[in-house]
Amino acid sequence: MQTGQKQFSIIERFVVVAIILLVGAMVIQNVLHSVKVSEERSVNHAAVDYAAVKSMYAEQRQTVPPNIAGANATGAANIRNTPIH
Repeated sequence: MQTGQKQFSIIERFVVVAIILLVGAMVIQNVLHSVKVSEERSVNHAAVDYAAVKSMYAEQRQTVPPNIAGANATGAANIRNTPIH
């Protein structure tokens, strides 16, 4: 090392490290907020899709003719769904 070169003091180094840590903390906070917003959007979209499928299923179930409701695919009566007389 040559004599006459000025080095950074400990206070200058501390200020640089503090600035880097502050910027890093702000970046991490923004990333965490973005992840939270993304997860909330995904849950909201899933809830909307679920409600749509549920309403379509309810509409299809209401349109099934009553004489088919008690029979399976082969036309035989389903014991669990057929009322006992």
